[in-house]
Amino acid sequence: MPLEYKIIKEKKLVHVTGWEIITFSELMHHMDELHNDPGYQKPMKKLIDYRQVDDIQLSMDETEMFTQRKAEFSDSFAGEKCAIVAPKDVAYGTARVHDALIEIKEPDIETSVFRKMDEALEWLDIELDD
Repeated sequence: MPLEYKIIKEKKLVHVTGWEIITFSELMHHMDELHNDPGYQKPMKKLIDYRQVDDIQLSMDETEMFTQRKAEFSDSFAGEKCAIVAPKDVAYGTARVHDALIEIKEPDIETSVFRKMDEALEWLDIELDD
């Protein structure tokens, strides 16, 4: 599975790591898994690391469906501050589309896309141990 996450409770952070090729079904599975994880205590910050992602295979319709699903889970994700690190153009572009759509559908979820990890960490106001 090219998406994994860990919850760092002391930082109130979900750290998601992606690699290789990410598909719509994998993103939906990730969303469902996190929504149902008893360790997720809202609101949390989310750091999504796409530095090793080569492609995100989503049609525009799938991007809208994924964003709609996240908005449907607003009871869990409202108040979330989500930083996406995507230095490669394909992942960056897809993440920016998601950012724009989530801003319209669920304004209580704050998302921003970065090319550099240090900028994302600064925006989230957190430090990682490694």
